Amino acid sequence: MAQERELSHNFIRKNLVENEVRYSYHKEKLQYFCDHINAGYREYKRAQSAAAGHKTLEEFAIEIIRAHNAKIKNETEDLKQNYYKQPSYIKKIIKDKCGLLISKNDPSHIFTYVNPQEDARVDRLKEIINGYYSLAKDAGGDLSKALARRIFDQMVSGVRLLSDNHHSDAFIIWRSLLENISYLKIVLRGGTKTANLFLVRKSDTKKILGLATASKAEIDNINLQNDNRLKRKSATWWEKQRFAWAQSAIRSKDDLSAKTLQEAVGLEKYYPHYQVASIFTHEHLLDAADFKVIPLVDYLINLYWRAFEEIRMDIILLFGLSDDDLNFIKKHEESIRKLLRSSREQFDAFSNMIS
Repeated sequence: MAQERELSHNFIRKNLVENEVRYSYHKEKLQYFCDHINAGYREYKRAQSAAAGHKTLEEFAIEIIRAHNAKIKNETEDLKQNYYKQPSYIKKIIKDKCGLLISKNDPSHIFTYVNPQEDARVDRLKEIINGYYSLAKDAGGDLSKALARRIFDQMVSGVRLLSDNHHSDAFIIWRSLLENISYLKIVLRGGTKTANLFLVRKSDTKKILGLATASKAEIDNINLQNDNRLKRKSATWWEKQRFAWAQSAIRSKDDLSAKTLQEAVGLEKYYPHYQVASIFTHEHLLDAADFKVIPLVDYLINLYWRAFEEIRMDIILLFGLSDDDLNFIKKHEESIRKLLRSSREQFDAFSNMIS
């Protein structure tokens, strides 16, 4: 029988990012990682399947050590000095990571591909969105629920792009995601009247574009209503018509725009980021190397999670989700909040720069 491969001390040392002067990389600490990761990998191999992809021992170890590197930053000084004396510390990290990998064996999981280089924060986003998606995907309902499911779809697309390191495309999705979050909040605020106006706008647009059957009289009537409401046509005509449905919920005397919609529902702090996304994706005046204050990947993960947090309670109320429904998601939400603490100061500094 072939002898199982084992991790070396040099491999562990190379992937740890602790301050070696302050937190010595001595033999006991390095062996702590070797023993527990080797044992965890044996458990992973027993439970994993082809559906979730197969990680080598080294890939598995790197994920565990990266999770440790992120976690230990936010722990007490005593734990930083002595965690290697506590088997429960690393066993918890390994158990959580195995759970994330094994859960993707379930064919109902919307993220079945496991990236060997997955960021732990992206992993948590996957589990959170999969959890809410599984609770809401089959629920019937009105426009509000349809918009919520559209938000889930965008989160799925964006997080997949983050997983594959397609950061530019993930930025494009996030910009549209923020718009849809503002739409849902406005429809929830305006109720049936606002929802009906949105649906009329949708129907009229399909008829004007030829995507739905319409008589000449219907087209003429739609155009007449538009002209009467707007009084004039100009370069801003399309933008005015685009958001006319929201007027009943916002009741603003000013022209409506993506900015005023976001302001009306308390999302104004994201508008500078919305503008950065536009510059990045449309004008191509920025690239990843320009993000000095906060790395682009950290910035995007923060944006996706913060945007989802803005709509999270709306979704819980909209779909009538109970505490029991949310129990299996809660631990992932607590984990990502903790993981993102290390980049909070950078994100806030960048936000202040662009505001």
